[in-house]
Order: sequence, then C-alpha cells, then structure tokens
Amino acid sequence: MNPTAESIMPLAIREAEQSLREGNNGFGAVIAKDGEIVAVAHDTEETDQDPTAHAELNAIRQASARLGKDLSGCLLVATHEPCPMCAIAIVWARIGRVAVGYSIAEAIGQGRRRIDLPCETIFSAAGADVAVERGVARASCAVLYDRSVRNEVRRLRGAGPEEMAALNDALARRRLEWFAAQGVVQGSGQDPGPAPARWLADSPLESAYRMLLDKFGVSAAEMPVVERSATRIVFHSMNFCPTLEACRILRLDTRRVCAACNEEATDRLVKRIDPRLRFARNYGKLRPHAPYCEESISLDALA
Repeated sequence: MNPTAESIMPLAIREAEQSLREGNNGFGAVIAKDGEIVAVAHDTEETDQDPTAHAELNAIRQASARLGKDLSGCLLVATHEPCPMCAIAIVWARIGRVAVGYSIAEAIGQGRRRIDLPCETIFSAAGADVAVERGVARASCAVLYDRSVRNEVRRLRGAGPEEMAALNDALARRRLEWFAAQGVVQGSGQDPGPAPARWLADSPLESAYRMLLDKFGVSAAEMPVVERSATRIVFHSMNFCPTLEACRILRLDTRRVCAACNEEATDRLVKRIDPRLRFARNYGKLRPHAPYCEESISLDALA
C-alpha cells in the first residue's frame, strides 16, 4: 500500500523540529515514489549559510542523487507551502504531487515575511500539471510556525542555569508590566489597591485565579478548578502552552524548565493581587508527563 500524505507528514514534521533544534528555520520535506521514501530533509539555510538550502530543495537534491533529475511520479510532502523558488524547482524536477501542511497565506497572516505567491500560481504559469493537497496535518504543522512557540524555542535553545535565571527575571518583568498596564494601583501591606472589575471576587485567591485566566487568555474550562478551600485553589491547566511545545521540540524536560524560568515569575504576578498569595506547581503532575499541569494558588494568612 502506498503511503498517504497524511502518513508521511510526521516524517516531515520531525525534520522541521530537527531544523529548529539546530538553529535553522523549521521546515521539513519528504519525497516518496511507488510506496518508498526516497528523501527526507530539512532546511539548513542558517547552518550552511546558504539561502537556497530550503527543505524542499534539499529533498529534491537527495531524491535526484538516487533517481536522477526526473522525479516524475513522486510525491513531495512539506510542512509549509513551497516558496516560489522551491515551487519552480518542483516544476523542473517534474514532481507531479505536492502536499503541504501550513500555507504562505497563513504565515503572512501571522506577520511573517513571505512572498505572497501561492505555489499553484507558479505551477499554472509554468504549464505544469502538479496536484496540490493543502491542510495535511495542519494543526501539527501550525505549531511549528506559531510565533509564541518560536519565541520560546529561541529563548530556551542552549540555555544554561545562568541564562534560565535571566529568562525568569525577564519573564517576571514582562508579567509585572502587563499587570501595571491593566490600570491596577498597587497598595501597601495587605491592601493591593483596586483591580479591574473582571478580576473582582470574594477572596484574593479567586481574584488571582481570574487574573491568570485573563493573562493567559484562556477559559475556565481550559484551567478548571479541581479543589477549593479558604486557603487554596488547585487547578489543572490544559491550555495551549508555548513553553510545553518548545520543550517538546527541543527535547527539554518541562519539569526543569518550568521550575527554573517560569514558576517564580507567576508567583511574583499573583503577589500583586495580595502579597500573602503563593503560586506553585505539582511537578509530579506536569505535561507531558501528565495530561494536565496541576497548579495552585495558596493564601498564607500569617504572612
């Protein structure tokens, strides 16, 4: 049975993740013919300092070394829609089928710099009969090109203890700047001052929980409370997490990363609601080692 584009795409995604680990730009491509994988490649534009070393071109070079320059009958599967340069190479190689996960239009919509020219336009202008399948494993491919995930990959790649500490401080500053931008006037002692109406609750625990929902742009269904008392709220975070995705791509342990450059920053933030509050994580129940991240906000009445 010939492999489908859907079954081949995980290979391309793994190549794109390898690209990001190397410090390249996160693109993967696979070429198959007659049920056989003949080329698996990712972009090496940065490591090779070669602006033409795109994933598709690297895959075409590999396949051509095995099959010759005529790749008729081949299927090319790519995590991202080919740029005009790669689309033209596909025409010259006579590849007849192309399957892509993420589109040029979607990348432009995220603010990324791309040449706004769909690959079908190139194929049509060349008079080439190339069948294009779009949206293959789109959700998985979209993670590769999510701006927040890419920022986390850049932050965490190669970071040692000192860099992690600096990242924690920088994250804390950003979160406190966000808090200040909400129009909250910090009080003194146990009087934190007025908070936005959307955060107001009967207890500082509930106010801090609502603030975190607001900060991370998630619903209560994505961070459901599983335990409530007068001194503690426990919730399970299941929302999309750029740090989780970056750790997966970089093969880092979330338990180490989140402890080093995330937990304290969030703790500083909840203390803006009330200095007696403390944010913590249960590192025995943290994604991807568990289906959710168990987190809590506690109130120290003696503080």
